[in-house]
Parts: sequence; C-alpha cells; structure tokens
Amino acid sequence: MKTLFVIILFLLSFTGKSFAQYDSIALAVLDSMSSQIGDLETCSYSFYTEYDIPNKEYGLITHSETGDVFLKGPDKMFIEKKGDKGHKEFYFDGKTFLLYSFDRNQYATMPATMSIMGLIDSLSSYFGVEFPGADIFYPDFVDNLLETSDNLLYLGFTFVGNTECHHIAGTRDDMTYQIWLSLEEHPVPVKLSLVYLDRPDDPRYSIIFKDWKMNPYIDDSKFEFTIPVDAQVVKLIK
Repeated sequence: MKTLFVIILFLLSFTGKSFAQYDSIALAVLDSMSSQIGDLETCSYSFYTEYDIPNKEYGLITHSETGDVFLKGPDKMFIEKKGDKGHKEFYFDGKTFLLYSFDRNQYATMPATMSIMGLIDSLSSYFGVEFPGADIFYPDFVDNLLETSDNLLYLGFTFVGNTECHHIAGTRDDMTYQIWLSLEEHPVPVKLSLVYLDRPDDPRYSIIFKDWKMNPYIDDSKFEFTIPVDAQVVKLIK
C-alpha cells in the first residue's frame, strides 16, 4: 500500500510548479493534512515543545513545555501547559478568555466573542500569548507556506520516535522549517521544527504532537473555569 502511495505521489511531482522550488509531493501531503484539520468539529492532542532562549554566558539554552489542547469549533478552547514558563491553563468559552497561573494562583480574563483563530491572532499579536502548534489550524496554512517560502521539498519517509512519517522541509527569508506528518490517508502533524535565521544565534523551536483524537465528544464544561480558593484576579499585561 505504501509503495503504491509513493508511486502516485512521484507521478504528481511532475504536474505542479518547478520541483526545485515547490515539490508537488509535499503539497499533496500538506493539502491532505490541512483538509483533515479543516473538517474537524472537535479535536484534542498532547504536545511537547522545545525552544531556545539566548544566554550571554552559555549561548542558546533549550527550554521545554508539555501539555494538552482541546478545541471545539468555532469558539471553544482549553489548553494546559507545564514547563520552564510555569504551569498555566487557558480557557475560552466563546464569550470570555481566561488565563490561570497555578504557580501564582492568579487569573486574568477579558471579553472575547470571536472564533478560536481570531482569539489566537489577537492574543498572540497584542499580549504575546503563545499557542502551541496553532499554525496548522489556519485554513490558509498551505497557501501561506507557498506565498512565503523560497522552496518546499519532500524528503521521503522517516521516523519520529516509533511513528513513521512523511518528512517535508522548506526555507524562507527569516527561517528554515521541517514538518513531519503521519502516513494515514489523511495525515496528521507529528512534529514541526523551526530555525529562526533573523534572530541572534539562530534559535530553534520544535513541537511534537501526540495522542490526536478527531471529533471526540467534549462537554462544554471543559472550557469553563472554576475560580480556586484565594485566587487573585490580575490584568493581562502586554
């Protein structure tokens, strides 16, 4: 079955743009992934991220986070993250966004009547709040890669842990990136890795996706926050 899939993708590679710039095998796999993600009503996954932060004495220091994500379209989200930036939860129920810090027993909230992606855009640009793996959920994910990338290359099959994957790489002015996708008929992301060329020492960011669940039942109570005893309310700070 895998051999037949490779033959089909190999034939597709001669039907698109120049192979040296935009590999049609990579586009076919990415389009299939994006279509799968775009059709979801609900999903959940776990993640593990690593990211570099420059240190004057030791150069790039690698930090990490792990956590879980639950999404229910069009406007509900729950994320829990634990790592070097602390232990936090993010709640969005379609009307209100709330961030809770376990370490400080503090929470901040703001009205938000928008889609999940609209909220992520707003919080990322204004408050610098990071959402692990959010790029893959944008409807124009593949189009944006084509518009911004100098090239896109299919590297064949490889492994991330015990999972065999499609391996795709690309470059643009400010970064190089690699994407690993599962071998299912409709692939899901397994790993994403970035190298920022426009920042000192070219820091890296990577995320591994695990335990994907497609269209599971998620009760709305998952996105509602219960204020802990003695928790202090604070303002979101830019």
